[in-house]
Amino acid sequence: MLIISGTAEFVGTSGKFTKGDQHEFTMFCADENLDDQLKEIEMFFNDRDWDEIVIQENGVITDETLLENDTLKQAYQKASTEKLSLIVQNTPVSNA
Repeated sequence: MLIISGTAEFVGTSGKFTKGDQHEFTMFCADENLDDQLKEIEMFFNDRDWDEIVIQENGVITDETLLENDTLKQAYQKASTEKLSLIVQNTPVSNA
């Protein structure tokens, strides 16, 4: 399972986020080849009102038991069945 972390800007006008704020994210991808799915990842973010995506780190996790956080474990499991899963931090980067 590919794990990606970075930041993205919220560009929507509804929901619990403020338009223009940057937030950190963690994403899991069942396909472990980042280069082959960059367009799909971008579309996944855009469909959820996120843009200006900056990938800061990526790697491969072979077992969800390596994750210490229950939210990360749930996202890992979701990506196992749905191919992609995204967690966005509630607090904007500028306010962290």
